[in-house]
Amino acid sequence: MRWFILLFAACADEVDVDEVCQTMCQELVQTCEYDAYPSYESCMQGCAYEREQGGKIEPQSQCIVKAKCDAFEIVDCQHKYGAGET
Repeated sequence: MRWFILLFAACADEVDVDEVCQTMCQELVQTCEYDAYPSYESCMQGCAYEREQGGKIEPQSQCIVKAKCDAFEIVDCQHKYGAGET
């Protein structure tokens, strides 16, 4: 039973992160047509990589949505919350 609870908790966290990545990628790819990500799938892969490298995905996603497709603000969000940043 203990393993099931741990597995369920781990899956719940992953679903939340995936939803955050989906929101961010929808904004970057579909709304803004941001050149750094030529496809939705490439954005999702980039988001997964950022997460694995310690990026702060949720605040980065919120920042990108607030940037309203301003390329300079999007880059600023990536610098503030991306992997390896403090």
